[in-house]
Amino acid sequence: MAKIGILGGSFHPFHNGHLALGQYCLDKKLVSEVWFIPTGISYLKSGQKMLSGEERLRLVNIAIGDQPKMKALDIEIRRPGNTYTVDTFRELRKEYPQHEFYYIIGADCLFSMEDWYHAEELFRICNLLVARRDGKSRSDMRTKAKDLRERFHANVHLLEFREMDISSTLIRQRIKEGKSIRDLVPAALAKEIKNKGYFR
Repeated sequence: MAKIGILGGSFHPFHNGHLALGQYCLDKKLVSEVWFIPTGISYLKSGQKMLSGEERLRLVNIAIGDQPKMKALDIEIRRPGNTYTVDTFRELRKEYPQHEFYYIIGADCLFSMEDWYHAEELFRICNLLVARRDGKSRSDMRTKAKDLRERFHANVHLLEFREMDISSTLIRQRIKEGKSIRDLVPAALAKEIKNKGYFR
């Protein structure tokens, strides 16, 4: 049974933080592959103008290049209506019953996940790999993980991944200001964003 890491997000745009987190999970042998899944219509970000799902998927594919243990899936962008994470994991488990799935998330999700759509089922059908984010302390994360294990029998593993000061918001802001994003996204992606004039 292969262990598959799922890393989702709006990827507006994808950046080196996403890539490094996926690579960390591979290097530590927590998962054998990482699948990146751009969100479709997120009920959490309704009203926010974004590139189309197809464009964001294409940018992820450019960013990951030909790395053999990484790929991008269109599972959410081709689903009509609002995107719910639990639906994605239901679909993945149905389509790939031979795999075990690990949801790679930031600490911000750890603290909000119990309020998500069908959260109890989500805790039951996927394992969690949690990286520090938004300055959340290790002790607060440990306390929250313990709480979720006790209340939902969640399988939570806290990562030692070093928090990176990169966000899609920062990248879009730098592009608007005419500043370089060379150290924030893979070189091929920076070139494509510049050529297409995205986020100006």
